[in-house]
Amino acid sequence: AIDLKPNYSYAYNDRASAKKKLGDIDGAIKDYEAAVRANPKLTFAHNNLGSAKKSKGDFEGAIQAYTEAIKLKRDYYIAFNNRGSAKFDAGRYEDAIKDFTEAINIKNDYAFAYNNRAAVYIKQEKWKEAIADAEKAIKLDPNYGAAYLNRAIAYEMLREIGKCCADFLKAAELGIESADTYYNYGFCSDYEKYKK
Repeated sequence: AIDLKPNYSYAYNDRASAKKKLGDIDGAIKDYEAAVRANPKLTFAHNNLGSAKKSKGDFEGAIQAYTEAIKLKRDYYIAFNNRGSAKFDAGRYEDAIKDFTEAINIKNDYAFAYNNRAAVYIKQEKWKEAIADAEKAIKLDPNYGAAYLNRAIAYEMLREIGKCCADFLKAAELGIESADTYYNYGFCSDYEKYKK
């Protein structure tokens, strides 16, 4: 398709996505960049470029790409959430919270943004805020294992051991491998005595 139409932005974007699936992140980045050069208004290509750069550890490059997507579409809640994740990985926690909050303001039933904001609150040792956001994510998606994991971590820090172990167990049941490790280590091995 690109041979027939060298500025075919959609084809560059789709080829980039295929390369990313195959693990060719550098090739994906080049094709996403070609897509946005061919069509600077292709919002999802900017967003995809950000995700490819984030997977390479280029957090600032990712933030820049997500920002371009947001400039083109101010209600692009996925790009706000993704930019927040890149800022989180870059250690810019307050900025990450702003982006996750903006994603939630645009789409208040977006479980991913609630859980991602919970992860930031955990880093900031704001345990009650983390629990509240993880609970919102779980209410929106009862099978969201990562949200149970985040809530478990916050409960552990508040020494609410029964709730903590129950959430580790639920997260493990939902396929979160690290939760299984947590559950089988230390105090959760005595979980039965904490059950009510």
